[in-house]
Amino acid sequence: MKRVYFPIFVDMKNKTALVIGGGQVAERRVKILAAFAAKVTVISPQASDYIKAAALQGEIRLLGRKYQDGDIADIKPFLLIAASDDRQTNRQAMLEAAQLDILASVADSREECTFYFPAIAESEDYIAGIVSKNGNHAGVRRMAEKTRELLAT
Repeated sequence: MKRVYFPIFVDMKNKTALVIGGGQVAERRVKILAAFAAKVTVISPQASDYIKAAALQGEIRLLGRKYQDGDIADIKPFLLIAASDDRQTNRQAMLEAAQLDILASVADSREECTFYFPAIAESEDYIAGIVSKNGNHAGVRRMAEKTRELLAT
């Protein structure tokens, strides 16, 4: 049965977002979540320079270790981003989030997502979130850029 996703905008101020992974995908998600005032926790044994610097500056929380079963229950995030480079880790995090009824975006498995992390296009007065119905990432990038251009006018 095909799932249908409802687009929604949520005030993330002071809501906890848990990001599993510390690479490029995780970094992009962390930057966006932080820009929207989420309280971001990252769990990863390795992290990008940006994630390390943001943690040192107190902008985010970094747990420099691998994800462990029970982390999601302990942290109780509003949402989970599973963006590690390990398929099994992402799946296990998603399963724990599902048991706790926590929204999960799984970077390497569209089918396991309970929400999609959108591309963001914004201006002073408007904001748009863009996702693909069929997983076309290149199309999302093009549409986000076109939307950014439109909002800049």
